[in-house]
Amino acid sequence: MSEKVKCPYCGNEIYNDAEQCEYCKEFFTEPHIKGIKLLSLGQFIVFSCLTFGLYSFIWLLINYKPVINISNSRDRKKLFNLLAIGVPVCCFSAVFITYALAIILTKILFLALSYRILRIIEKYSCIKYDSNIVHNEIGWFCFDILYVVYFLGTYPERVHTPGMRWCMNTKNWIIYSFIFILCAALAVLMTYYISFINVG
Repeated sequence: MSEKVKCPYCGNEIYNDAEQCEYCKEFFTEPHIKGIKLLSLGQFIVFSCLTFGLYSFIWLLINYKPVINISNSRDRKKLFNLLAIGVPVCCFSAVFITYALAIILTKILFLALSYRILRIIEKYSCIKYDSNIVHNEIGWFCFDILYVVYFLGTYPERVHTPGMRWCMNTKNWIIYSFIFILCAALAVLMTYYISFINVG
């Protein structure tokens, strides 16, 4: 059974395994989302490149439950519907129509999924940490799931500094943007190559 200790902020007695003081509402641990499997941007880009973008789906499936656990019923339903409708449509397009169309639809699906996840995290942070964190629209639109990985990697800094949109220096953003562009170019080349083989 947990022992009681004095809160270092207000002096009231609390359980020593408490994450937050029930009296002054101060937190004793770094802001985090329980169960989220974090990766560095570099690792995520490498895995995505090796799997031609499939790792984005894998990462979503791995972290689906932790995201669902912090969402309300409305956001939970929207996220489920996006996956239930979007994934079969993308697969159908790749198999029966054209691979190029599947790439476009997958990008749209990733944008919708990443936006919904970001909104869930923002709402959760406002309720739990009383912190109005925000995402960067340009980063979200350009990098979708990759931006969500970055967003979660910088989550503690965002909670402590509401309104922060960028948490990485310019040099790192240039490096990661360059790698991302190379991966995107590789995906486009593969699309044309597969289309050429199908036509031939």
